[in-house]
Amino acid sequence: MSSGSGFIGNKTRSEPAKTELNSTKLSNIHQAVPGSTHAEGQRFLTDRKGDTAAAVNKLRSYLGWRKHYCDDGLAAHLDSWSYATQLAIRASTNGNGGDAQDVDDTLKLPCPVYVHEHTQTSKDNKGGNIITKKNYIQFFPARIDTRLADTPTYALALALYIDHVLDRNSTGRVTLLIDVRKGHGWANINAFQLLPFIQSTSRLLCDLFPLRLDSCLIFPVPKLANVIWKKVQLFVGTDTRKKVCLVTGPAGKNNKVPKKLSDYLEEGLITELEERRKSMFS
Repeated sequence: MSSGSGFIGNKTRSEPAKTELNSTKLSNIHQAVPGSTHAEGQRFLTDRKGDTAAAVNKLRSYLGWRKHYCDDGLAAHLDSWSYATQLAIRASTNGNGGDAQDVDDTLKLPCPVYVHEHTQTSKDNKGGNIITKKNYIQFFPARIDTRLADTPTYALALALYIDHVLDRNSTGRVTLLIDVRKGHGWANINAFQLLPFIQSTSRLLCDLFPLRLDSCLIFPVPKLANVIWKKVQLFVGTDTRKKVCLVTGPAGKNNKVPKKLSDYLEEGLITELEERRKSMFS
């Protein structure tokens, strides 16, 4: 007992020192990367397991990416997907030796992604209500149309979209819901055609948005998806792999979500997500 009590006492006394150390590290990060926010410093420092130099390097890469691809002036006048689409196509045109002025600003790729805020009410021990708000990103790979743009362009557009909708001054996390079912009027590309997109996206999201992912549900997946996932795992970190869950089931246009999905999501949320999906049919 005395040994245990001593350990608790030492831990308690060390907390102020630990907090002070983190505060110093965050201050050093901000001085080294003055364009960063306090929340970004926290996320990148935690992601790099307290290594200030590593956090600075990764944060500089992110801000370099933002400087190269993002346009905060344009962001104020367009919805998130239109903004992401225009910048991704512009970058693709420049990368292929084209002129940015030749970009068709009216071209808009089919939107495969939406942010969904869900409010859930539960009871505490005294019978009172606990209201919880969680953010979900609902993604439909079957809406990707490679006749309009290649998969790396879609991957960049998705990263730009996420950067636009997430508050840089917040450490809030999101749950990513990847619904792989086909849809009426969608491009419905082959699963293997999605592999380059998934690889590009995995790299971008791990590098640019550390500690933003709360969890990731991919559904409904056939056995083929397990083969694809094994390949994708080579491009994501261990922490990310632990957060990904695959839920099996048929993925046709008229198939319902797998019953097992209710083990992870509230029924009311599933209903809301289904209404969003069907509203996109044509």
